[in-house]
Amino acid sequence: MVTIHTNPGSQVAQAAFREINRNLDVTSKAVNTGYKVADARDDASTFSVAQGLRGDVKALDAVSSALSRAVGVGEVALAGAETVSDLVQDVRGKLTQLSNDSLTATERAAYQADLVALTDQINNAIGQSSFSGKNVLTSTTDSVFLSDEAGSTISVRAQDLDTGATTLVGAIVTVPVTNAATGATAQTALDTFETLVNTALGQLGADVNGIEAQQELITKRIDATEKGIGALVDADLAKESARLQALQTQQQLAVTAISIANSAPGVLLSLFR
Repeated sequence: MVTIHTNPGSQVAQAAFREINRNLDVTSKAVNTGYKVADARDDASTFSVAQGLRGDVKALDAVSSALSRAVGVGEVALAGAETVSDLVQDVRGKLTQLSNDSLTATERAAYQADLVALTDQINNAIGQSSFSGKNVLTSTTDSVFLSDEAGSTISVRAQDLDTGATTLVGAIVTVPVTNAATGATAQTALDTFETLVNTALGQLGADVNGIEAQQELITKRIDATEKGIGALVDADLAKESARLQALQTQQQLAVTAISIANSAPGVLLSLFR
């Protein structure tokens, strides 16, 4: 039936045109933003899950920063302890030289001056082993850092080589080495300090390795979580681009269909000629 009041063909064409435009809006948004779920209007439940995962990533990023600081504290302390260990070997050589009873007063004074200089270097190495305000070589309290988003912690153990160095200076500098007997006493004090340094090296090395392993785990978790977020909300741009072109073609065809449908009532005019 042909009528001037109702045009069913045009109504169908217009409905198709509206649907194509809605799909075109969705696809254009995906192409422009790179997301198939850019906000809650696109998919409320998926967007909510993605936002929760993004929060997890933020928390893990904060943990990673804390662990980076922990690694810095541990590595600087380890470098300082290694320097002290090397200096201990030099001190041992000077003590051996000073233990020689046949030294002249001038020779003994020169060796003693070298010994004082070495102990000063030990103290400087310990004092300068600070990172971000923390120096475990002068502390008696472990340095504690966040290790996961649940609030667990990991520590760089305190070594307090500072106190040990003070004791060493008292034993080998304050009381000068003048012969083999005093040299043996000084060597015993040096042995005690060396044991302290070696213990520090072992503990610091273990602490740094443990922190780095935890940091690697956190990094892998961040990567995996971000990959999961991408799987939820990222758009396949190759597919969306092809879909966009198809919808644009459909839109043009729908406009043509509406034009054809709208011309149908004009046929009535020919009946009255």
